Amino acid sequence: MKSPAETRGAPDDSAHIVSAWLTKLRFDWAAVTRGARTRQFGKDETLFLEGQAADTVYVVQEGRVRLTSFGFDGKERHLMIVGANGLAGDCALRATRTYAVSAVAASDAVVCLVPSVAMLDALARDPVLAGQHQALSSMRFRILLRHVAAQGSNSSRRRVCLHLLDLVGSYGAPHEHGTAISISFTQQEMGSICGLSRVSVSQIFTQLERQQVITRAGRLVVVVDAAQLELLSRT
Repeated sequence: MKSPAETRGAPDDSAHIVSAWLTKLRFDWAAVTRGARTRQFGKDETLFLEGQAADTVYVVQEGRVRLTSFGFDGKERHLMIVGANGLAGDCALRATRTYAVSAVAASDAVVCLVPSVAMLDALARDPVLAGQHQALSSMRFRILLRHVAAQGSNSSRRRVCLHLLDLVGSYGAPHEHGTAISISFTQQEMGSICGLSRVSVSQIFTQLERQQVITRAGRLVVVVDAAQLELLSRT
């Protein structure tokens, strides 16, 4: 029988594929958010910056938060987009006293502010919370590995196709024309994750639609030809 920690998580915590969009999370952080202060952030507003004192863990309640980091070359890397029931600011709780990444609201967002000390104490006392945190950390680590793998490609289209495949693997749902990605995302979000402009992503999406690899169903993307998308992700 699975423990509570094993049954709360992403669409499938045990799946090998994890998308850079961490949404539809089934984690429950009520044990640490009960009575804590909430705050609203407008789109593109900064929650915290890399290197600042890590005194607060942010539990996303509504909207999405984008995690970023700066490389040695000074360029900003967009790592992942965290939705409701995800965490930001917890990555280095035990290792350092500063934030390891920056967090910016990818949309209007509501977060719950939990003191880092309180979060550490709760993780030490509550095995369910500790299990959830371990599962979330594992998912984020797999996303970072995916970024490392994608860095070897100079092809903009390949990077977009890789992330589309990850979205299908994490959020795919049957559709009359193929497989629908059951969460909506913007071309700006895809551009941020791939290191591309929104215009470049739009052009790639148009090419994929002309090739009948993808189509649109309202705000959702439908993958019509998964085999061709897989091929394009490798070339």
